[in-house]
Amino acid sequence: MKEDLVIQQNAILNFVFKSTKVSDSEKGWQYLSLLILVFLSVPIASIVFISLGQSGDLWKHLFDTVLPKYILTTLSLMIGSVIGATIIGVSTAWVTSVYDFKGKTLLSTLLTLPLAMPAYLMAYVWTDLLEYAGPLQNSLRSSFLWKSSQDYWFPEIRSLGGAIFLFSFVLYPYIFFLARTAFLNHALKTLRIGKMLGQSTSHVLMTATIPLARPAIIVGASLVLMEVLADYGTVSFFGINTLSKGVFDLWLNMNDLAAASQLSLIVLFFVFVLLGSERWSRRTQRFSLKPLDNSSQKKELSWQMTLLVWLSCAVPITIGFVIPVITLFSKSILSKNTWEIQKLWVIVQQTVSLALMASCAACLLALLIGFGIRLQRGASTKWVAQCGSISYAFPGTILALGVLWPLSSIDHVIDHWMREWFGISTGLLFTGTAFALVAAYVIRFLAVAYGSVDSGFQTIPGVMDKLPRLLGKKLRFTLVSIHLPLLKSSLMTASLIVFVEVMKELPATLILRPFGVETLATHVYQYASSEQLAPASPAALLIVFVGVWPVLLINHMFSKKF
Repeated sequence: MKEDLVIQQNAILNFVFKSTKVSDSEKGWQYLSLLILVFLSVPIASIVFISLGQSGDLWKHLFDTVLPKYILTTLSLMIGSVIGATIIGVSTAWVTSVYDFKGKTLLSTLLTLPLAMPAYLMAYVWTDLLEYAGPLQNSLRSSFLWKSSQDYWFPEIRSLGGAIFLFSFVLYPYIFFLARTAFLNHALKTLRIGKMLGQSTSHVLMTATIPLARPAIIVGASLVLMEVLADYGTVSFFGINTLSKGVFDLWLNMNDLAAASQLSLIVLFFVFVLLGSERWSRRTQRFSLKPLDNSSQKKELSWQMTLLVWLSCAVPITIGFVIPVITLFSKSILSKNTWEIQKLWVIVQQTVSLALMASCAACLLALLIGFGIRLQRGASTKWVAQCGSISYAFPGTILALGVLWPLSSIDHVIDHWMREWFGISTGLLFTGTAFALVAAYVIRFLAVAYGSVDSGFQTIPGVMDKLPRLLGKKLRFTLVSIHLPLLKSSLMTASLIVFVEVMKELPATLILRPFGVETLATHVYQYASSEQLAPASPAALLIVFVGVWPVLLINHMFSKKF
């Protein structure tokens, strides 16, 4: 009866509003969405426009020499990393969702902690531990009386295989989260049905459970692939020639903007293919299964199997989080002159200021986009949401290229106009300022903020939008007085996640930061790229410490859902 009453109320309200004309206020929201769409589309349009320029013989030279290697190396890195991350993520998700054992909740939380560890920090730490002069090889030479590297073989960490190893252990939580959600939704039911049909657990797993979870796994794998494609810090430190590194080298080292833009188009092709596959996987999800009562259906593990599960799951946790944190902490404590308190405090202030500005701006735009979509008055807002989701997949190097060129063009136009009319040189008003950097952050991480805000909007009944208008209230009243109080938790989550993402972001910051401005990420990169891990350790620890909180928040929300 209650559901029928709600349906009738919504039908009446829909009839009332379909019969009314589009108000000036609604038109204003449509115009605002179009402005946001232009803002988000500028990087892509800029790259396409720049790529039309002449690059001389350099592009032909690249095509004949290093370009095939760039593409092959990038593909190998992506495929190897996603295979490793999938194996770790799916196996750990299966164990923690299907079986019941002591400490399962704690173990599930610990398995997500590598998300707080940027990949480039992993590269710096493990290189310091595993290189020839590192503690591990020194111990081996002392124990076995080896004199040089010719006396034994040891895998090279600074290699394609080393990068695949590190990416696998730092990015698997993306797949773990989504696969575990899928398993919690249907794995127990499929196992029960399989046992009724006399099938083994392994057979049900391969023929039913994993195929049902495949769309979720593909989405997680797409996120892993996009992170690998966008990475610059790790591949630069390891000397691996990927497409993202190639764009950076062409632009800043060879000073060929057109060739860099043309190479960026190849990277964007990869991005659109990944996004297309991810959307396709979600389109295939046409069913929904209610999770069973976990307390009665999950299989209890013996203490021996519990110990085995903990030991096996401890491997990715130790490699992806524990050892890097312990190494950074020991470097910070034991080494002298690493804690430059005054300098570090200035860097923290600059980083926090940029992160706060970016998170506030991203959340504001996400709020406006979400509210505009709820109005359902045209397709412009939907296009805005699509552009926002695409921008997250942009490598920071390419995004910096797409933002810097139009801002520098605007600066030159303004300076020329002011010189001609007033005899005053305005210089660079946008380029090389915090505005350019914050704009890049907002474009890059708007999708993260919008995802959280959109999920909050979906919990608000549609009648909450329509009743204030029947009472003669404006749309501004609906947004500020009704939606904002209901979206507090979603906005806080969005701002926190964007804040942390900005603190970890490296390539765009390296290119766009104003003169004299340094973030924690660039500070770490400056020292670590020069093989000085000790001075970089305090700033690296701060990045990890801040990054842990959104991970714990997501785990808390996940545990409440299931």
